Amino acid sequence: MTISKLAPLAVAVLTLCSCSQSVELPTGTSRGYQSARFVETKRPDRTASPDALEKDPEFNASIRQAITRKFDANGVPVTGGSTDLIIAYMLLRQNSASTTMNNDYFGNGRDPMAILDEAHTSGVIKNKSPDDFHRGAIVIDVLDAKTNKLVFRNFAVRPVLGGLGASARQNRIDSAVSEALTPFFKR
Repeated sequence: MTISKLAPLAVAVLTLCSCSQSVELPTGTSRGYQSARFVETKRPDRTASPDALEKDPEFNASIRQAITRKFDANGVPVTGGSTDLIIAYMLLRQNSASTTMNNDYFGNGRDPMAILDEAHTSGVIKNKSPDDFHRGAIVIDVLDAKTNKLVFRNFAVRPVLGGLGASARQNRIDSAVSEALTPFFKR
């Protein structure tokens, strides 16, 4: 499976704007934080299959690189070990009948099922359009490493598109990551 078939999912599905009270969307900022790292996951990377494109290690590496570039560009380098912040993300895929998620890079303790349920309710059940659709989303959480408190959560939604070249795919990933994280870096 090539990365060209993976990119559409990188950035796509959540309609949390009409969020219920069950999904927390804190709006903290990067002010006062000096470093970040990705959540440590013990789940092995899986070989991609047509039904699980978002599980491809190359695809997730592109997402992690985009997130790292955004943090680095805003003066909060992404390193390993002891840091001020922990970055986690999950991917959602949705069509007019179902919503699925990959929470392999989301860590524990923040109820990804509530996010999945809200995305499904908002995007599928309450959707009044008769048209078929395919979209995906990235949900990015930023936690305080000392307290494990959720400081910031945001998301970006994109239609799933096929046949994109590598550059176009990476631009879509970068754009979605930037959309989700820009409010965190506003000072």
